[in-house]
Amino acid sequence: MDKQNEVLLNTFVISKKKYRVFYNAGVLVWEAENSKKGEKTTVPIGDIISATLSTTASGRSSSKANAHNIATTYGTTSSTHAPMNETMDYDRIPVLPTSSSTTTNATINTMTTTTTNLSNRVNSYDILNSEYEDDNYGVSSATNANYLIIHYARLVSPRTSKWRVQQLSLYNGEQRIVKFWHSRLSDDIREQARPKNLLLFLNPYGGKQNAFALFEKYAKPLFHLAHVDINLIITQRAQQIYDIMTSQTINLSNYDGVVCCGGDGTFAELFNGLVYRTMIDLGMDINCPPYLPKPSLPIGIIPAGSTDTVAYCLNGTTDIKTSIIHIILGQSSGLDISSVYRNGSGENDGRQPQLLKLYASVMSYGFLGDVTMDSENYRWMGPKRYDYSGVKKFLRNRGYNVDVKVQIEKEEIDGGRRDKNNPHDGVRCLENCQRCQLAATKDHSNATDCDTVEEVSVRGKFLMVNGANISCACHRSPQGFNPNCHLGDGYLDLIFVRHTSLFNNIRLLLAMSSKTKEISDLPFVEIYRTKQFTFNSHGQGHVNGVNVVNDEDQTASSAATTATNSPKVNGTETPKQVAHDKKLFSRWNCDGEILLDTNVTVICNCQLINVFRRGVSCRDSTCKDNEANVLNCCGLCK
Repeated sequence: MDKQNEVLLNTFVISKKKYRVFYNAGVLVWEAENSKKGEKTTVPIGDIISATLSTTASGRSSSKANAHNIATTYGTTSSTHAPMNETMDYDRIPVLPTSSSTTTNATINTMTTTTTNLSNRVNSYDILNSEYEDDNYGVSSATNANYLIIHYARLVSPRTSKWRVQQLSLYNGEQRIVKFWHSRLSDDIREQARPKNLLLFLNPYGGKQNAFALFEKYAKPLFHLAHVDINLIITQRAQQIYDIMTSQTINLSNYDGVVCCGGDGTFAELFNGLVYRTMIDLGMDINCPPYLPKPSLPIGIIPAGSTDTVAYCLNGTTDIKTSIIHIILGQSSGLDISSVYRNGSGENDGRQPQLLKLYASVMSYGFLGDVTMDSENYRWMGPKRYDYSGVKKFLRNRGYNVDVKVQIEKEEIDGGRRDKNNPHDGVRCLENCQRCQLAATKDHSNATDCDTVEEVSVRGKFLMVNGANISCACHRSPQGFNPNCHLGDGYLDLIFVRHTSLFNNIRLLLAMSSKTKEISDLPFVEIYRTKQFTFNSHGQGHVNGVNVVNDEDQTASSAATTATNSPKVNGTETPKQVAHDKKLFSRWNCDGEILLDTNVTVICNCQLINVFRRGVSCRDSTCKDNEANVLNCCGLCK
């Protein structure tokens, strides 16, 4: 009988009660023998992290059971689910004594990088066929193991999208049965497409500067539990991740994925370095590539920054344990990445325009750009510097004159044309998103597959202009810029916030911080869904990396002359006001970094990278954990 059709069915003792436990077609099920309600617990093999043999129900040997508080360390085992204790999560499990732990120094541009190899693997064959016994790990020799310890991941809070590791202890008096179950589960776990070797970059200076402590407390023990080898690189300066990735000092073929522990800026460094490294390996010109190649390695993020917008949008939470569990389980999906090109470069000589930057979350001109610029002067304040700079720029309430050309896709409907993609359609990007799955199967070699593409010009004075790949939701802004923005549909949402009164700006802030309101409901906010837009700031600011703003007198004189020989702007502004407005310019905030070039073209690249994630589950109360409802919700739940 083949393994797919083979059914394992035995009686085990769980918390002093007899349970019928069976395993078939990758699904583990257990139910109490005397249960009248027929309650069952089901766990797919894709959610099982590890299966080990032990002489005790706690997973530790009896010599250590008295030395440690098992209930505190592993969580109670008195219930069927045996949930993990929230405050612990295996932070007392050390690296295996048989593993290799070496430290080397790699020099990149005279900067030292600490590299640590953490090997967490134990071969199940060696465990079963040797007298290996480690008190801390909880694996006993095969001659006296009557307990099968199963650790699995479970969504414990659909409302907050939090996952936790839970423990199941199965006892059977016949050791032959226990070993057979262990061998079968271990084999099926190994057949899962999960990472076994990861390259992990840790930024110890981001956010509250506690990334290393978080890694030691949560990531290292969980990776150890799943037998994942980690090559840890602790960075010492900005852009070091990018430099290491593009210097080809690391053989990426040795790894199953690349992970970063830090904030949004650390993640931006990582995927920029990975994409550029892919172009280098293919022999492309990284300044003017003919196209952007898709890296073969998936990327993971362990949130340890001040905002962690990307992690929040990917997983529905910034909970660090949830992110680590998703990386361990190995499921991945595509994430749109937008590329920023310099306007005017390569257009006349037939070359491709110059590539400046790649970003995953948002590129913002105006208010957010001003905040990022000003906050650099107050780095000593830590994350509070953004609040301080934000209040300053908010009260100043500056606006900027810009001209943006947006490409809008149209389709023929009943003899007329309408926008093909409505940014206000109310469809959220949730787990098993049909829109993103459909985009992954399309051929993106052509610019568009719609009937018509129209170029719409948006001009005026704006508080800020945002090109968002994701909703940019976070704890401070639960809805983000647009909660209907999708992660992998090949489109970005272009959000315009017109310059208005301070009172309306307060309305904007209240809507941004609300769990129910959306900023698109405000009359001075416009949203367009597009694949490409071109931005022009009327020649003010940095163009092609050069500051072109004249001194104040020359600017005022030129603006006054222009205003005298032309109609008044909006019929109201005086030459002096025009001069004042034209000499103002902002910078681009590109994934938290300052981009000096002002006039740019932005193109969305559909699912350019793969990221470790499960997706955000449906939070509608009517679903009530009904799997069919969750999978077929189609994102209509608010």
